[in-house]
Amino acid sequence: MARPERPLPADGGPIVEFAQDLRLLREKAGSPKYLLMARRTGRSRTALAEAAGGDHLPSWDTVRAFVEACGGDPMEWLPRWEHLRAVAREDRVNPTAATTEAPPPGVPSVSADDVAILLRLWQEQRDQARQSENHRAIVSIMIALICAAAGIAGAGAGPAPVPALFALTVVVLALVGALSSHKYYERHQMHMNEAHRLRQQLDRLRPHLRIESTWSSSRAEHATRYPLVYRMRLHHLWVIIHLALALMGVVLLARVVLPGQP
Repeated sequence: MARPERPLPADGGPIVEFAQDLRLLREKAGSPKYLLMARRTGRSRTALAEAAGGDHLPSWDTVRAFVEACGGDPMEWLPRWEHLRAVAREDRVNPTAATTEAPPPGVPSVSADDVAILLRLWQEQRDQARQSENHRAIVSIMIALICAAAGIAGAGAGPAPVPALFALTVVVLALVGALSSHKYYERHQMHMNEAHRLRQQLDRLRPHLRIESTWSSSRAEHATRYPLVYRMRLHHLWVIIHLALALMGVVLLARVVLPGQP
């Protein structure tokens, strides 16, 4: 049975509150053992346990590992950690001194609010991109189902004008589906490109986090693992599906209107 963590002081300040929230996150994740969390992230068990101890502000690498091991989003914790670090720096400075502590080499003097603004803008662009993809999927599926139903109904219809109308409906809807898929892809790419620029800004503001290099290496590793499927674009697949449905409608229409066809 795991030994329970020692209670946190009731009036320990913001660092203790931060540690308490880390503990709550771990509880929501099912209270995984620190040894298991260490194996998942590569951080030491002691460092992860001390992060939730409330004695001091842990390093960002430790906080990120703790949150990732519990299934959370580290970027949601970064602004708060930045703020606590800034407060800790101010507390270390002599109140009578005229200067403040300089930031580490290579790290611009940027407030946590600036980082939070960029993160919020990045999240908005990602949400918009996801919304465009969701709308594309809904429209594509609806059009595909309607085309399939119209094709089946047209094939079993009686007089020539009726199946011809069904076939024409399939052609028009399928072409509309191909066009809408392409349009939703264009909107998706616009938001993803803007999110990429915002991520680059974050990387320039916080180079020690290695945001861009980590993202690039992860993507390269994924591309190496799935070389063929990685190059496949879902956008192209959906456009091809809709064009195939349009071709099916043209064939049905030809069978009805061209002389000599059954």
